[in-house]
Amino acid sequence: MQVIISYLKKKEHQLIVSIALLAFFLVCTVYDLRDREVPMPLTVGGLVGAGVYALFVGLWAPVLLTIALTHVADFNPREKRLAFGLTLAAFSAIFQPEAALICALILGFWILWEFGILGGADVKLLIAATLVLGNPIFLIPISVVGGVQGVIASLQKKREIPFVVSIFCGTLLFVLYPYF
Repeated sequence: MQVIISYLKKKEHQLIVSIALLAFFLVCTVYDLRDREVPMPLTVGGLVGAGVYALFVGLWAPVLLTIALTHVADFNPREKRLAFGLTLAAFSAIFQPEAALICALILGFWILWEFGILGGADVKLLIAATLVLGNPIFLIPISVVGGVQGVIASLQKKREIPFVVSIFCGTLLFVLYPYF
């Protein structure tokens, strides 16, 4: 009986945290659609909040990796940044093996930003979602929504899409899926 109660509390806790994450993503989506830019204080605040939550659930290595990659981003030349980033991710995965996949995702998002494939706000939001949700499966609905959004944009001859919309809608689908 105690195990069932503990499981229900964990599930309720995860739902509350997911709703807070979705509310944050909704605010970011409004900014992205209105201004085509999400304010840095908003994204950094969300990333800090996600990091604090991740520390409370025991994901210290991904949080430290995120902080370290933030500082490595100022190194020159690019090869030095990439070498430091890969080394930091490897150490994070070694010191907390159960979080190795989360560390790999964070490194992957950072590399996509480094090469200009994703914007800074998109990367911060994806890292925040990774720290809060802790499950890489959330990327599947984000990718599907992003793909649909990309096809629509291509039909309209647009070169850029507000990807925060995909992050919000995909995360919403991920959070709501277990309830249907």
